[in-house]
Amino acid sequence: MLKTIAVDKKGDILTDVSLERLKEQDIAWYWVDFDTPTRSEINLLTTFFKFHELLIEDCLTLLQRPKIEITRQQIFLVSHVLKNIDDDYETLNMFVGKNYIVTFHLSHIRYVNKIVPKILQRGAEYSPLHVMHMLVSEIVEGYIPIISKIENRLDEIEETDSYTSGSKIMDEVFDLRSDLLKLRRGLLPMRELIHRFLVSRRVEMTDNDRKYFHDIYDDLVQQTEIIEANRELASDIRENFMTYNSLKSNNIMMTLTVISTIFLPLTFIVGWYGMNFKYMPELEWQYGYFLVVAIMLGIAFGMLWFFKKKGWLDMFK
Repeated sequence: MLKTIAVDKKGDILTDVSLERLKEQDIAWYWVDFDTPTRSEINLLTTFFKFHELLIEDCLTLLQRPKIEITRQQIFLVSHVLKNIDDDYETLNMFVGKNYIVTFHLSHIRYVNKIVPKILQRGAEYSPLHVMHMLVSEIVEGYIPIISKIENRLDEIEETDSYTSGSKIMDEVFDLRSDLLKLRRGLLPMRELIHRFLVSRRVEMTDNDRKYFHDIYDDLVQQTEIIEANRELASDIRENFMTYNSLKSNNIMMTLTVISTIFLPLTFIVGWYGMNFKYMPELEWQYGYFLVVAIMLGIAFGMLWFFKKKGWLDMFK
């Protein structure tokens, strides 16, 4: 689907105008949006707009990283859009010139329709660069609720010591850390692109425009720092879980070791008097059984006292 908005030199805003009308002299600037285009509409990028074939190829493929190409005549920006953390990245491609902006996306992106009312109200005050700014700003702000949701969940896990409750929480922490990496792959390259855009001498923009784009850059810096902080928090929770389970395993092993150590001499005594020899004087003695039991209890309590004195039983508290 093709959507067009044009602003003529009188300041009037025109909608759904034909492509031929966009080339007339009274048009100050225009915006053409390719929303889930058909094959014939895709061909217009070559036949009508005369964009370079390599740029068109970038529009039709999902690039692994956002990119920007800046020339004297045009800015080409590929930005990644993430609707939900469980969804795949989508791309919003922008061709920005002095009197036009062309956006291209193979799937529906809500941020495009979101800024249309602003254009219809104040389009005469805007330029293609303003439209580019609003689109990029909406994309960047779209990451905020996703990041906040992950951050709140990690804080909840960390504050309640949920890592002591079992491996299910750790599975969730690993999933959250994977989500953070996914966000990082989208936001970090975008931050670099906006920085390149701001320092480029090929882009002609006013100081006011530069302030708006610098505000986007500041937001990207803040979001990437939050992502890095949350990645460190997820790593700390994971390390706490491993330390807790290691300590728990050590306590279990120590418990088994103490029990085995106590029963070792007792087992020796029982085995000694369990031998089936005919001549064992103690077996015929009237108080032999009671003496052996007393010795075994003395050994057990003596070893417990020794372990207590050494502090080996303190870990069971």
